[in-house]
Order: sequence, then C-alpha cells, then structure tokens
Amino acid sequence: MTDDELLIEDRGAIRIITMNRPADRNAASTALLFRLTELMQDLGQDESVSAVILTGAGRAFSAGGDFKHFVATATDPQVARQTIDNGRAFVSAMLDVPVPVIAAVNGAAVGFGATLLALSDIVIMADTAFISEPHANVGLVIGDGISVTWPFLMSMHKAKELAFTGDRIYAAEAVGCGLANKAVPLDALMDEALAMAGKIVAQPRSALTGSKQLFNMQSQALMETVLRRQMDLQFDQTQGPDHGRIVQSLIDAQKRNQT
Repeated sequence: MTDDELLIEDRGAIRIITMNRPADRNAASTALLFRLTELMQDLGQDESVSAVILTGAGRAFSAGGDFKHFVATATDPQVARQTIDNGRAFVSAMLDVPVPVIAAVNGAAVGFGATLLALSDIVIMADTAFISEPHANVGLVIGDGISVTWPFLMSMHKAKELAFTGDRIYAAEAVGCGLANKAVPLDALMDEALAMAGKIVAQPRSALTGSKQLFNMQSQALMETVLRRQMDLQFDQTQGPDHGRIVQSLIDAQKRNQT
C-alpha cells in the first residue's frame, strides 16, 4: 500500500478518512485492510478527536476486497487466516473507537464497503449510492461486521434477503429499512457529513464516548459467539470447493480478457 491510498485530514476535532484508490473503486488490498485496523486503533487512543468521517475517493465508497486479495485468501491458507484474524481486530477497533464514526457514502458500498457502513455510527448516502453484501455469491458466509450488526439495524427478514441474494439496496430504501440515516444529492454529501460532525463535536466528549459504548455493547456481546463462528465458517469456506470453483472461474475470465 502506498501512503496516498488512505488519506487522513485533520479538521480540529474531526478526522476525515478517505479511501483513495479511485481507479479500483476503492477496493481494499490486503495492506489497506490491515492499515485501516491500525488507524482505527490509533483513533481510539486520540483524545483530540470527537468525530470521524469515512468516505471514498471517486465514484465508489468501496467495492470490497481487490482481486489480488480475493485470490490470495482462496489459494493461501496463511493469508486467509491472517485476514480473518485482522477482520476480528478491525471489528473490535471500529466498535471501540470512542467517538462517532460517520460514513459519507459517495457510491457503491459492496462487501467490505457494506461492513464499513454496518460498523459506522451514522450513515449518510448519496442518493445514487447503493449497498450490497455479495459474500454468498462467491460461496462465503456473511461478512464479519455484518454478522454482529445487521440484526440490530433492520428486520431479520430483510437482513436475510439481502445476505442470501447479494442484491443491491439503494439509498432511499436503505434509509427506509434502517441501514442509513439519510440520502442526499451527491454534491451535498460532504457538506451534510461535516454539518453532522459539527453538531457532534459540539457535545461533551464524555457523553459521546459513554453513549457509544452503551449502544455497542449488544454487538460486542456477540464477539465470542456469532463472530467467532462466522470466522470459523469463513476460513473453512475460503479453502472449500464452492469458493475455490468461483475464484478459479474469475481467474480464468481475467486471463481471457488479458489475451
């Protein structure tokens, strides 16, 4: 990962984090996944921060894991295990960040992108943006952060529908079912996120941190049950025949496209 793939802007008590791989629709490389975990852990120790805005450069918020990472986890058990262990650390870090995290969703939030939204505290979407959780489409169980948040965010029936099909849910419907707070025109997205952050940082930080801790206790209580089982299943499936067959078909398709 190069330093400019993850931009951090300091605006007083607000930190703006931008995933900056626009040519790849901000798909996360293995290095970027690990760096995001480190960053969230660092933010948890920074008492000068009262709000965080998370967004993506270009047309997408995040299209999930990039192709090289996708192939590596399917073909190298060590990479798969390291990625899953990092996933646990990332979920924990996001839930433990003591101040509100606002997701400013400028475009597609797919897979890992959907997990980022699920672990954020407030979600503001461009009205053209969508969310998709396509793990089932590639032979895997639902993502780590999804497993410990979606049942609290919307009805279980809707969560299962989206997870079982991988269908897209656009901004207006995401607001209606509880996956997002509001939908705004794309050109107003960052202004809206900054306005929300401004309201938040005007509050006593101790009230923010205590309230977030209380809200997140439900998700944190599932770390040793639901999340542990999710990770065991996901590791087995990354090395299993269904996922392997799908990955190989994608590798073959890419080779054909390159010839």
